[in-house]
This record gives sequence, structure tokens and C-alpha cells, in this order.
Amino acid sequence: MKISIITPSYNQAGHFRETLNSVLGQGIDDLEYIVIDGGSQDGSREILQEFSSRLAYFCSEPDGGQYQAINKGFANSTGEIMGWLNSSDLYMPWTLKTVEEIFTQFPDVQWISSLKKVCVREQGAFEGLDEIQGFSGYRLAHGLHGGATNSDFIQQETCFWRRSLWDKIGGEITDRYRFAADFWLWGEFFKHSRCTGVDAPLAAFRFHGDQRSGEDRYRKEVVEVIHELRGKLATGGLVQGSQNVVRHWTPSPSGIGGTSSWKLVTHYDDRFLGILEFWAEMASKIKWAAASLTYLPIAAWKFSRRGFRRIKD
Repeated sequence: MKISIITPSYNQAGHFRETLNSVLGQGIDDLEYIVIDGGSQDGSREILQEFSSRLAYFCSEPDGGQYQAINKGFANSTGEIMGWLNSSDLYMPWTLKTVEEIFTQFPDVQWISSLKKVCVREQGAFEGLDEIQGFSGYRLAHGLHGGATNSDFIQQETCFWRRSLWDKIGGEITDRYRFAADFWLWGEFFKHSRCTGVDAPLAAFRFHGDQRSGEDRYRKEVVEVIHELRGKLATGGLVQGSQNVVRHWTPSPSGIGGTSSWKLVTHYDDRFLGILEFWAEMASKIKWAAASLTYLPIAAWKFSRRGFRRIKD
């Protein structure tokens, strides 16, 4: 199963090498990696030349921006599975092997995104991990996967899809949106298929200063896309329900050890995600409340037993 990954780049030399290594170090047999650079002048082209022998296709020339570069890359690709990774973000060491495994095991799965969103700081240190219960077209059209008051965006760098789905939406990303064309793409995908949530981190989004200038414009375009999607939702134009693939543990008959495998869990009612999100939030609150209530009594009990005795090494 060939996997085509595109990296669009422009003046990101500070993170470029890390991104390239995170893709090329995946260890899968059939990787088609394409890099489209917009004519960088910061040393990126020299880095690109270092990796050129390991790339299926690359170029460094002026273009019309990120999404035009992505379209150019995909137009030169041939893989059955597709995705793109921006030039400052990172794949996990297991990402493409996991993607290959899921698409092979579940032929009906059309596109995936991680339920565990990882973010790193500019220098690569861990920043945070956010967990999502699942994805649905209904929630996207109501601003619940990113909107004016919601930050649960579908993490672009963890999204992968079949070429057959790409062809259904016209085989390219629209040029109507300069910043939020990825959000538009998820809406187009939801017209044909559920997004399958993967219960594993697949990539890390890197925070850095260059992103801040586009945040407001991105959110403004998201509002426009949501407005369009509302009309599709009203006419039944978006696939209903959600589904996830999760690791399922099967104990051995002897009771010692066992095996784990991916299990597909599908829910046909869009309201299920809202209910699940509510109870997940309640469970988190109960956990922290219980920790707060039990910490002081346990600490007092330990102190009363130890007294003021010095703990020996």
C-alpha cells in the first residue's frame, strides 16, 4: 500500500530538517514523499538538496501559497493513501505504520484523524495533549470541531485519506480560502464518509511565532465554511454518525498475557458524541475531586506515622 505524503514549505529552515527526518524515518516499504518549496531564501533549499535523493519529487520555486503547493504535490503523487505534513510539524515514529495497518485492516474506512492531539513548543519540548471523543459532520457544521468558541479542531497533520475519497471531492483543495482550506476539505470529506478517530497520537503540531499572524483570519474563514455546511446539514448532505478505531485487548485462555488488535466502533447517532463528551468531562471532574478529597487525609495519616523523623536515604 503506497502512502503519499506532501510537505509544503516556505522559509522554515529552523524546523525543516526535523520534519523531513520525521517522515523519512518511518520505516515503511512504500513511501512516496514529495516536498514543494515556495522558493525559500533562508537555507531551506540547501536542506532540501541534502534530502533530494530520498524524495520522490521536489521543487523550489515561487507559488501561490500553502494550498497551491499542496495541490501541486498531490498532482504529482500516485499513492493510495494521502496526507500532508507542514514544514514545522512532526510525525510520531509509529505514525505511517499505524496508518498502513488501519487502512489495510478496515477497507471501508475512508479517512482518519487522531483522537489524541499532541502539541510541542518551538524548540520541540512537549506542550500538551488534548483528547477528543470522536468526529462527525454534524459537529463540524455546528462549530464543535473548531469555531468562534471552540478549539477542538480536527488536527490536520494527523489526517490521512484514500485517493478514491480525494477524487470524489474533485481531486484538489479549493483556492477560495487562503487560510482555512483544510477546514473546507474536512467538510467536503464529510459529504461522503465519516471521519474515523484513531485512539493513538499520530503527529505533533508545533507552536511558533509565524503562526500568530494568521490565527484571526483562519477563524474568520472557518465561520464562512461553517455557514456553508449548515445548508448541507439541513438537506442531509453530510454523513451522519461517528466511528473510532481503538486498541482492544483479548486475554489468553490461560489467563496469562494476551493480544491486542484494532477494533472499529461505529455510532450512527450524531448525539452520541455529545453524550460521550459530557460524561468524559464529568469523569474528569470526579477524578480530580476525589484526588483532592483523599490527598489531605492520606498525607496527614502518613505524617502522623512518620512524625518528624528524618527519612533515611
